[in-house]
Amino acid sequence: MKTNIHKLQEIDKTKNPFKVPENYFAQLNEEIMSRLPEKEYVEPRTVSLWDKVKPWVYLAAMFVGIYITINFLTRNSDGGQITTEQSTTVKPASIPQAADNYWSTVHVTEEEFYQFLEEQIVDDGYYDYMYNQYYLN
Repeated sequence: MKTNIHKLQEIDKTKNPFKVPENYFAQLNEEIMSRLPEKEYVEPRTVSLWDKVKPWVYLAAMFVGIYITINFLTRNSDGGQITTEQSTTVKPASIPQAADNYWSTVHVTEEEFYQFLEEQIVDDGYYDYMYNQYYLN
């Protein structure tokens, strides 16, 4: 270990051991550029009007398709007109509610609506729950 320290102390600290050749930085740019391969000039491609408009046309077509699909799914099978039979008929309780069409335009009278609510309350046991809450507590 002592020998390594002595060798470091022998180095002259006033003299810089590293040197740069003369005009190195002046010629560096030219030398690098001369070593590079020649680059071919590629003329930019012209973009046609259709290529510029194509994304907007596709977007418009998508919205038209969505509009037509929604109209197809929401219209009635008989052309959208409600007959008197449809407005006065009540569906039997055996048909599950999930089978009903959400977009249905069947008219229900106020009396039929209250009768439906009462049946739901009795079937689900809410009537007993409300009765027990009010009278037994």
